[in-house]
Amino acid sequence: MDDFSLALIWLGFFASVFFSWYFYLQARNKERMALIEKNVDLHGISKTREARFHFPWFKLGMIITGTGLGFCLPLMLNRLPALQTIGDGPMVFGCMLLFGGLGMVIAHIIEKPKAQ
Repeated sequence: MDDFSLALIWLGFFASVFFSWYFYLQARNKERMALIEKNVDLHGISKTREARFHFPWFKLGMIITGTGLGFCLPLMLNRLPALQTIGDGPMVFGCMLLFGGLGMVIAHIIEKPKAQ
């Protein structure tokens, strides 16, 4: 994998983390402004949210496991004589996205009955 594609992958990762954080804060600010306009007490709302918040360790683990599998699988398949002509970079990146997404879907399906 050349330096440009590696830099592009890291840049995409950090951009997605930053924009996720930014849009979360933006949505929270809009929600709070709407509650202030309706004259709702914000202190009681924030305490109930903090009490029920839990970090989604299971979903994070499934995403990381799927991404790791997507990283390792093409590297192992590249050892097969029939698949050696496929380039490493696009295949690894595509499989990382595919298996990471499958990990997200599986984690959502498993945790969905718990939420109801």
